[in-house]
Amino acid sequence: MITNITLYHVQLPMKFTFKTAKGEVKVRDTIVIRLEDDKGHVGYGECVAFVDPFYTAETVGSCWRALKERYLPTLLGAQVDPNVVASWAQDGCPMTVAAVENALFHVKCASLGVNTVEYVMGQPLGTRIPMGVVIGDIPLDQVVPAVKAYVDLGCERMKLKVSPKDGHERVALVRSAFPDLTLAVDGNQSYTYDDLESVRAYDAFHLACLEEPFQMVNLQEYSQWKQSLGTKWNIETKICLDESVLSFEDLVYAHTHGLLDVLNVKVGRLGGLRMAKQAIEYCRTHGIGYWIGSMVESSISKLLHVQLAALGDAYMAGDLSDSLRYFHQDLTDPGLTFTDGYMTVPNGIGLGATVQETLLEHYSIAKETWTYSMR
Repeated sequence: MITNITLYHVQLPMKFTFKTAKGEVKVRDTIVIRLEDDKGHVGYGECVAFVDPFYTAETVGSCWRALKERYLPTLLGAQVDPNVVASWAQDGCPMTVAAVENALFHVKCASLGVNTVEYVMGQPLGTRIPMGVVIGDIPLDQVVPAVKAYVDLGCERMKLKVSPKDGHERVALVRSAFPDLTLAVDGNQSYTYDDLESVRAYDAFHLACLEEPFQMVNLQEYSQWKQSLGTKWNIETKICLDESVLSFEDLVYAHTHGLLDVLNVKVGRLGGLRMAKQAIEYCRTHGIGYWIGSMVESSISKLLHVQLAALGDAYMAGDLSDSLRYFHQDLTDPGLTFTDGYMTVPNGIGLGATVQETLLEHYSIAKETWTYSMR
């Protein structure tokens, strides 16, 4: 039974401004849920929406209100059952739902004495994962030195944020300096349909994948446009979808209409670990490459992604690098630490790490609590 609930609005100062074609993050606002049952088992979930709706329609503000007014109060005094959130999926707020579901799974797995991701996925984790770094929209003269710094640390897969402004020049510089580096790019939907030739030009760089190149109203409209091109499409680089796939139904539609070759899996965007599992199993069944992204989130969420990346059959290294690359302090012990390009995967009970509640309190700017009386 859930007896104590705490909702935190956390602000983690960033070491640098992370820029994409859609927006920038200087301070990472995030939401953390803490649940405790009547036996003292504790679970955490993180809602990874951003302050502004540049990634999806959900925001920190909208998620906070939904959690406070709609979802969390219904859990007080209820039995620990992650399936309780299944009916919420149709509300159109996957990041909100994911935070609650992840916290419920954490409580359940703490009571069972098992790792959350191993429990949900039904398979053991590998012992280590490779580093994957994302280079944001930084000045051109800084791109190659930034990539070199991480290659020197053992990183063998790099992803560059690109846009029509200077995307080709940016990728050409890196490919020239590192001809054998596994390289992917992410357009964050910055190219219009009229930019088809410009997008096709990325074929020259032999990329692992091209992520979300085109602006689109929705998948249906995108499908109609692509079908209208026929043989004029002729893009050889594998197309990866991220923010346009917000549910399992979106994934099925995108696959059956030939809109993707690769899927970026993010637990929050898809609506929780159950939905991430369903997406991964669909990819495995239908020969779609999948790999694990991240949301510039705290290690409360990112550790789930580390463990999903340790399942052993990801298409390429995930967007996973050291916690201290982004933040001065992260919220778990251990956080994410890579040595010679690899991280040892924590696979202990629940998250496999301890949430540092003193830091959680320190970085919180707002807090709500609910307590169930047993009397």
